[in-house]
Amino acid sequence: MMLHTLRVATLLSATTILGFGQDPVVEKSTIWVDTVKRGDMTRTVRALGMLGANKTAELRIAESQVRDVKPGQAAHLDTRNGVVNGQVRRVVVVTDGPARVEVAVEDALPRGAVPGLNVDGIIDLEVLKDVVYVGRPVMGAPQSNGVLFKRAADGQSATRVTVQYGRASVNTIEVVSGLQPGDQVILSDMSAYATRERVRLQ
Repeated sequence: MMLHTLRVATLLSATTILGFGQDPVVEKSTIWVDTVKRGDMTRTVRALGMLGANKTAELRIAESQVRDVKPGQAAHLDTRNGVVNGQVRRVVVVTDGPARVEVAVEDALPRGAVPGLNVDGIIDLEVLKDVVYVGRPVMGAPQSNGVLFKRAADGQSATRVTVQYGRASVNTIEVVSGLQPGDQVILSDMSAYATRERVRLQ
């Protein structure tokens, strides 16, 4: 009986030392926080490619993402020495591979932007009017449910909430339910705390 009592006492002591049942602590300096907004959200898609001749560029986009890309849409090309604007001229969908999007460059090309240069492209698909949106979380997927931690008004803690996402852009995502404009949420990867109701911030 004394041995059993000793084991229980040892277990209770260990759980106290380990902080069993307490909210885990997250360093504020390690997280990225954004404020939920209401307004117009530009939905975009990202694509990599290279400059061609005659002020054109060819971008490659996965077939699953190219369905909303159409001629006439605005495009922005990062040449690593400046961003130039252009317009989608043609979309070519191929079998068993990424689609090809031809972009006509409208701005003057910066120095060093020659044919064959790799570029990072952003294509503006549409503007979503008067929607609730937030910066796209690390684990945020369009048309899905996710878990975010909403920061308390005093900034000392954050509570887990379930969020329904809608349409997504490169850096933002529509919020269908679960959050309101003005809420502040952690966008960093918090999967380690997905089963916890709350975390403390310090």
